[in-house]
Amino acid sequence: MIDRKKWHKWHSLAGIKFSILICFILVTGTFAVVSHEIDWLTNASQRVWPQVTNDKVNWPAIYSSAIKINPIDPVISLHAPLDPWFAAQVLRRNAKGDRYRQFFHPVSGRYQGDGRWYNWQRFFRMSHRHLMLPTLYGITLVCCLGLVMFVSMISGMVIYPKWWRGFFRKPRTGSCKAFWNDVHRLFGLWSSWLLLVVCLTGIWYLLELWGLRAHVPQEHYQLSPQAEAEAVRPSAAAFTDIISRVPQYHTNLAIKRIRLPERPGESVIVEGQDGTKLVRDRANNVEFDPVSAQYLARRYASGQSFHVRISEAADPLHFGTFAGIYSKAVYFFFGVLLSALAISGTYLYGLRHTRVHRTIPVEGSKVWRSS
Repeated sequence: MIDRKKWHKWHSLAGIKFSILICFILVTGTFAVVSHEIDWLTNASQRVWPQVTNDKVNWPAIYSSAIKINPIDPVISLHAPLDPWFAAQVLRRNAKGDRYRQFFHPVSGRYQGDGRWYNWQRFFRMSHRHLMLPTLYGITLVCCLGLVMFVSMISGMVIYPKWWRGFFRKPRTGSCKAFWNDVHRLFGLWSSWLLLVVCLTGIWYLLELWGLRAHVPQEHYQLSPQAEAEAVRPSAAAFTDIISRVPQYHTNLAIKRIRLPERPGESVIVEGQDGTKLVRDRANNVEFDPVSAQYLARRYASGQSFHVRISEAADPLHFGTFAGIYSKAVYFFFGVLLSALAISGTYLYGLRHTRVHRTIPVEGSKVWRSS
């Protein structure tokens, strides 16, 4: 049986050996939670005032406006505003094959401006998800570090007896080491629930990457000959027809994204939410023929297997998007605590290795040289 001293050793090693990477993943993950809001602050084209609720989004007007502004670059997808103060977004691809964004007023369809594909949201997502490395290696490395953080959390609970009593314990101020030790423990206690969530979902991402990906049964349907032969961009009339038919086949579907064909044999896919808890937008969808606007297939999140439901719940739980801006604010606050936890743990390791008495002031330069 591992005693408390060995647990403490493993806790310290798990934190200090990977401290830089762990800090980077936690910080970028914290900012990834609010990355869309950062883009909203830095790009005036994304802002809408007065606010507009999602059920008032005029999809045909947005699509028609996008085609009128640029009839050449194909539209890849249309996205609903994340919150009432966001503009609707249209994703396009230029002649070089590069993606870019356009923003439109959700009701009038008025064009508001452009945005780059590689914005703050993409930067923080790619940095956090796979460290800008090739996806297979990057995700594997990040998820394995999630396992390390999980071990650190468990060992932290073992080395602090009756840890549940420390949620409201004021940090001691008698010495630098005692203070930071109590602060580290306090941050760890209050952010432990978030660490558990992100570690478990990170482990799930790793399992999915290496073969446990959920299989979603695909319906077979026949597209029109033109849609089979080429990637068809729906006409304005066909697009309007598609939007008007969505309620017939998927009642109460709040449209979040509309994906248009990029390759031959692809359909128009309307995705969204219907009240089912903890699912991505793609979990509910309706497919239509891009030429005739005829109904092809549909998918209900509530009718999927348990394996699929776990897979669909991973992103909402990992990034805290399940309750909009409110859950994201909670995730951001405790993400800051988690980042501070990693930094304070590294500092404590340095203090411990200076081997000074608690009553003697510690020089910062000594701490970092010794660590």
